[in-house]
Amino acid sequence: MPSPPRDLAPGLHHVWVNATSHWPYFADDVDRVAWLRLLVATLDRFHWTCVAFCQMTTHVHAIIDVPEGTLASGMHFLNLGYSRHFNTRHGRFGHLVRKRYGNRRIEDGRDLLGTYAYVVLNPVVERMCPRPEDWRWSSYATTLGLSSDFTFVDASLVLAEIGGSTAALRRFVAEQQVARTAAVAMAR
Repeated sequence: MPSPPRDLAPGLHHVWVNATSHWPYFADDVDRVAWLRLLVATLDRFHWTCVAFCQMTTHVHAIIDVPEGTLASGMHFLNLGYSRHFNTRHGRFGHLVRKRYGNRRIEDGRDLLGTYAYVVLNPVVERMCPRPEDWRWSSYATTLGLSSDFTFVDASLVLAEIGGSTAALRRFVAEQQVARTAAVAMAR
């Protein structure tokens, strides 16, 4: 059965990519940096804006703002380039990506805030760190002004939705962390 058609409309999209089988998507920091370099090249080439990202071990999430007609070609560029890097570096053959990338267009400001919290809270929910700003491979600390590692990230749309304050964003994400952690604990 073919995959359903994608929403490729311009605007904000939550995108994600998962590794295939038992493979990690990022084996180490060298892989993480290689993906970031390819992300920056993709942003430049396709005129995207990265609102947020979070690299996990087996997958990656990002919120990107894309112009008309560039989502599919940009994701192809990013995924193909990274898969080639990973396979070459690790002496691996075959598909790295489990299936085509996932995406969902973000509908409004409330959806943007919820999606943003979901993305940056991934490492906390998976017990990789106690607070989202502690995760080295997320743009959250940069958005809060705690780091200058990912200067290519522009979270101004998220900050505008929360009143322009990083303190308000931090409170919102902390509230979402409590709710999400409780929901995950109940499910386990």
